[in-house]
Order: sequence, then C-alpha cells, then structure tokens
Amino acid sequence: MSRSFSVMRIIGDHAVLQSGSENRIFGYAAPGAQVSLTITGGSSVSLTAAADEKGRWVMTVPAFPASFLSCTFSFVCGNETTVFTDILFGELFHISGQSNMELPMYRTADPLKPEVFPVCEHIREFRVPIDCRFGKDEEYEDFRGGEWKTANDENVPEMSAVGFYFALSIYRRHGVPVGLLNTSAGGAPIEGRMPYSMLSELGWYDDFLAECTAPGYVAGTEKADRERNEQRSAQIESADRISAAIFGDTAEYGKCTVPIELDRTEGLEGFCGRIWFRKTFEIPEDADISGAVLILGTLTDADRTYLNGRLVGETGYMYPPRIYPLPENILVHGKNTVHVCLDVIGCHGGFTKGKTYCIKLKDRLVDISGEWEYAAAARVPAMKRDTFFPGLPLAVYGAMTAPAFNVNCRALIWYQGESNCYKAERYPLLFRKFTEMYRRRCGRDIPVIFAQLCNFDDPFAGGSDCWAQLRARQLECLAVPGTDMAVTIDLGESNDLHPRNKAEVGRRLARCAERTIYGDKTVLPDIFCVGADTLGCENGTGRVLLRFTDNSRIRLENDAEKCFDICFSGKTQPALSAELTENGIVVSFASSEMPETIRCEWANDPQVIGLRDTEGLPLSPFKINVGQAVTK
Repeated sequence: MSRSFSVMRIIGDHAVLQSGSENRIFGYAAPGAQVSLTITGGSSVSLTAAADEKGRWVMTVPAFPASFLSCTFSFVCGNETTVFTDILFGELFHISGQSNMELPMYRTADPLKPEVFPVCEHIREFRVPIDCRFGKDEEYEDFRGGEWKTANDENVPEMSAVGFYFALSIYRRHGVPVGLLNTSAGGAPIEGRMPYSMLSELGWYDDFLAECTAPGYVAGTEKADRERNEQRSAQIESADRISAAIFGDTAEYGKCTVPIELDRTEGLEGFCGRIWFRKTFEIPEDADISGAVLILGTLTDADRTYLNGRLVGETGYMYPPRIYPLPENILVHGKNTVHVCLDVIGCHGGFTKGKTYCIKLKDRLVDISGEWEYAAAARVPAMKRDTFFPGLPLAVYGAMTAPAFNVNCRALIWYQGESNCYKAERYPLLFRKFTEMYRRRCGRDIPVIFAQLCNFDDPFAGGSDCWAQLRARQLECLAVPGTDMAVTIDLGESNDLHPRNKAEVGRRLARCAERTIYGDKTVLPDIFCVGADTLGCENGTGRVLLRFTDNSRIRLENDAEKCFDICFSGKTQPALSAELTENGIVVSFASSEMPETIRCEWANDPQVIGLRDTEGLPLSPFKINVGQAVTK
C-alpha cells in the first residue's frame, strides 16, 4: 500500500474476521477521498466511505455467517486498488499474556521424541511484534506490525502453542474457522497493559511513571545498560586467564556433577562471571552419528558450547532449551569432548536439575550427565541485569494492547500472572481494573477466560509461597462477571517456567469457552471449596469438614491427605487423613486446638494433586478460614 492509502493491519491476506456481528474497519487516505470496498465470495457486498479532514475513513462490514468459503476484499481509492484474498469469517479470539501464551509450538516438542505438529488451514494467527512505548498519551489505534499466518507445515511451529490448541478445540467442536489475534509478550505484568492515567490513579507506580515518561528514557536506559555490559565484559576479559587456552591441557579443572547448581556447590557459592565445563565421552563404533543433536537441558545464564573445539551453539539467556544440531564431521566415533562456556550474571548459575543432558543419535542416546570438570575463568561481582522493557508498567499498552480495542473479537483468552507473583496481593484489583478498562474501550462486556498458574519451583522465589499466593488471587478474580478460569496446577514442570504440555492448557481454556461463551450445559461448572467447619476434637485428634460447590463430583486420589496443611497460630502441620463424605471432605489432624485455616496444595510446586473431579480435572488449590461447629 502507498502512503496515501492504508487499511488497518488486521485486514490482510488469510485474515479471520468475527462472524455473526458487524466488523468496523478503518484506514487513511487523502482528506476528502472516497474509499470503496467490494467483498466477493459467497455473496457480494459493496461499501463506501469518505476520509475526514485528517484523512481517516471508517466503514462497517455487515455481519457475515461463519464459512470456509474465502472472501476477497477489494479497496479502491482514486487510482489505487488494494486487494486482500483468502479472508474467512469465523471465531476471532484475542489471545494475550506472558511467555507461556507467547511460547511457540516448536518449543513444546520433546527433543527426544520428534513429533509432527497438527496443521489446519482454517486456523490463522496474527502475531503482533513486541513494541514497548512509554509516552503518557502514546496510544495507537492500529498495530505497528504483524501479518496473518495460516497453520500449515511451514507456519505452525512458530504459532502460539496454547493459542493453537485452544483454536483447534474450538474448530473441531464448532466446525468454523478460528482466528487468533496474539498480543502476548514474555515477562509482561498486567500493569504493563494499562494506560498512564490508570496507573497514575492506582498510586503504586508514581516514581517509575515519572522516570519512564521523561524525555530520552528508553535511549538513556539502553545506553546505561550497554555501558554496564561493556564494563562487565571488560572485567571478565581482564580477569580471564584460561579461556584462550581452554582447549589445551593447561587449565586446572575441578570435578563436579552435572546437573549442577553453582550457588549450592562448595567453592562456587554466589558465583558470577565465567566458568568453563568440560566432559569427555565416547561414541560407540557401531553408532550412526549422522544428524546427531547435542541436548543440554537449560542453562543459566548464557552459554557458548563447543564440541571437539568447534562452536556448535550459543544462547544469550536462561530460559530456552539448549538443543544444538551437530554439523557433519564434528562428532566422531570414539572419544569426543564438549566444552560449555557459561557466563553467569546473577547468583543462580548452573545446569538445570531434572533436564536431559545427552547426545541424541538416530538409534540411541548417549548420556553425558554425571561427572564433569570445571574451571572458573573469571569471577566478578554480580551486576544488575539489562532492563527488560516488556516487564515494566505501561510498556505494552500503547502499541500492543490499545489497538486491539478496535478489533471485534469473541473473547479475550488470557495466560498471565508469573510477573505479578511477587506482589500477588495487588492482582485482584489490577485484574478488575484492567478488565473494566478493556471492556469499556471495546464497547461491550467481552468475556475474559484465563489460565491459573501451573506448578513451578521458582528459583527466584527466595523461599516464599508467591506462586501459591498468586493462584489464590486469581481465584478471587472470578468475582468479576463474565470471567472463567482454567485450572492447570497439574500441568507444570518443577524445573521449567515454560512447561511443554500446552495442548492440555489450550483444551481446558476451550472447555471454559464452551461453558462461558457458548452456553454448553454439558460442560459442568468447576468445583470450589466454600466452607470449613469444625467437627470437634476427640483423644487429641481434631476434624474439619470442607464443603464444596458439588461434593458428588469430587474424587480423592492416593495420598490425598498429603495435599492438606493445617494452620494454627504460628505453626503448620500436615493432615492425618482425608475422607470423602456426602457432605464434603473430612480432614483429620493431630491436635486438640482448632486451626485457623486449612490449605490445599498450597505450594509453588505442590508434590501431591489430591483433589480431582469425575472428569479427572484438578480442583483449584485454596486456603480457607475455619468456621464454627456445625450440627451433625
């Protein structure tokens, strides 16, 4: 398109627009110019609009039924003609949140068991590029980038995994095209999607707002980060006396066991800087070494990895799995040596426990965990990490969130909360404010369906129960009308912020949609604890009855009693037993004192999931105050 004529970005080749209701579209042309649109395919519709004095034109596409029949949108403005093809009408969802919504399909693949991803040409995604803005009134009506991608063999590996599996469930259930407007951004807190005026009213962010809205904030911050990195690199290079000769035999190595946590290893506590790891291993003579892959789990923080002295892969930060395909003629039969140069920025460096460390061959795996050697090349003081702009308040509102208000979507599908764990008490108010603002700007009470955080042993939690706290606050968010929540407490991985089972997360979110959006009465309501009543004490054993919204559908799994904590003033103890009755669950404990609260699966990474419903779905973790005695 030329500069003199434009159409909002959501209108493009392979787009999916919301069926069954009008779609308001806009663009720009010369002031006063006449714009015409002809829609063909199935039925023909012609529309016209005139650009106002600022060049903005608006027209309303009438409601189309859902159909797999492609439409063509032909725009004419003066001598210019712009044509978009393969546009479908179906169900369009706004998917948003943090990295677990952003996570692409390829990251969910098991490196040890390659799989072929499902494809569907009637599922499409419009992924909005990360774009951080900090102006007080910096708000865009249209996205500044992005294009539609069809879920074919080429594109599906890059699509949101949660979004795709959610869409696949909707597609299979309703038989309509499904579009995904994806504005997710890894690390973005909920306040990152709020405007300056709202953040200012809350009063929690005044100092930061004054800083980030000052002229030159981004450029100045990037400059400071760059200078700090240069200083840190100079410190490391100055202190590094062994890297230049690391592939020889001059470096002095100590012994260690991989996986390794440096801050829990004698002599390496609080290590920051550069440390080399070395492992020599053997490849059997009869092994097929073509197409070999080096798998190193996940590492903290940044690595450069070598095999037999040649660089085979590098990653600049902690989260991605290290899966390095090996070029031909590097791996050999017999002895091989892998070197990992690990740069640690904070104080939690190492090789993540519970991950796989191996050479993957066509016919076998060669385990390379266990005894390694290490050599500390340079130890420097811990330094502040680079500013992560998407993780800041206001950052992803103006260019990523605000433009979505102008797109007609069926619902908002939300997977977010990890970055709000450390101030969980604020979350219900933030969620309510965000939802109210979002609906007000969209002009209707759009449904909001969100995922409760799964289990994860957060290494940065510092011993706090912050993830458990955030889950409880998410439970409170259900008080906002028109919302629903997918419980995912059993779908996480203790050692990975980005667990792979996104297919089930998508399915559970779609299950909520069936209930909340489409009114499917066969999708039963989730079960929640609604009361805790004392049943008295006998011979030093107390009992409490937990009441639920539907006791008949609860199932206790093996060791269910291990999921309950009994909380007294200043102390906590595990339950003795848990018994399912027609009135609820009777929890017994060893005390004559009545507890203040009872907690269920209350941990960042609970080890026992004891409560499920008759469909096998877990109940939400909870903490509930104990009330007065009930009549038996």
